[in-house]
Amino acid sequence: MVKKNMTKNSVRSLVFVYMIMLITSCMPDAKKEDRGGIQMKVQRFETDLFSLDPADMGSELESMKKKYGRFFDLFAFQITRLGSRDSAQMASNFSSFITDTNFLAVYKDCSSTFGDFSNEKKDLESAFDKYSVEFPESTIPDIITLISVFSYPIVVDSAILGVSLDMYLGTESKYYQTLDPPLPLYLRNRMRKEYLVPDAVRGWLESDFGIDESSAKIVDMMVSQGRLLYALDVLMPETPDTLKSGFSNAQLNWCRDNESRIWSFFTDNSLLFSDDPNLLQKYVNDGPTTNGFPKESPGNIGKFAGWQIVKSYIKNNKDVSLTELLNEKDLMKIFRESRYKPAR
Repeated sequence: MVKKNMTKNSVRSLVFVYMIMLITSCMPDAKKEDRGGIQMKVQRFETDLFSLDPADMGSELESMKKKYGRFFDLFAFQITRLGSRDSAQMASNFSSFITDTNFLAVYKDCSSTFGDFSNEKKDLESAFDKYSVEFPESTIPDIITLISVFSYPIVVDSAILGVSLDMYLGTESKYYQTLDPPLPLYLRNRMRKEYLVPDAVRGWLESDFGIDESSAKIVDMMVSQGRLLYALDVLMPETPDTLKSGFSNAQLNWCRDNESRIWSFFTDNSLLFSDDPNLLQKYVNDGPTTNGFPKESPGNIGKFAGWQIVKSYIKNNKDVSLTELLNEKDLMKIFRESRYKPAR
């Protein structure tokens, strides 16, 4: 995911698979309601791009720059690397890109799958309608669809939320298996149309409420990821837990049936306060399964534990708003005050 003023590599962005704030009213007994009036602007960057005239690419690119502003530079220089300080070279790069038979095929498949973006727009507006209530002073982003050449599912920058359609063409898409190296099945399972909206909402929120992972302990990562999932519970209450978590139904059921076993594993092996990168990779990063657990377990089992920690924290601290939860810098405080201890 390309974040606000921040980039990550493609594997890491997939692995994020990838927050909300409740702002208490100053009026007694006041109840917050969805505004019901959010209208998000959607621009189809990939449609405009592949409609350009290769014979007049120089002036065509100037028009694209005027229309898309900062996002055009982000696409050209960070996402695709088609940009160049030499305008003639840049025009040549873009001409080659939009006339390449492989990229044309990807564009056509994206157009076929997402030709009508109305359902996704409706779902995004529903989530951001709630977001606008929780964050009344925050920006509602414009949506830009694009083709990122299988690099970034979600692109967040300033007031823009970009969604890469080529990352949601379906598990069996021929492109994912022919990439070098081919994407593993556990990643391809989440590269489906129904994951686009929850990924987009989480990506937008993660850009504001993510933590510095370079100095994080396992428990920090658990709580951080748990906050995101809990936030999606509020912003997208009708969305299945599978789409929010990236776990299959079978994996989620296994986690629920083995919740105390999962927790005992972390406590008995003194893993919670470790900042060992190898252990972080094993327990709070995605994979086909989690090291040390049966094959029925999901990768990143720590995310599930973090979800339960945050739920317990809210249950035991009912006066804490989501604003306070997400702005809390002391993640250990959340952990301590959650008093999380699943029944054996």
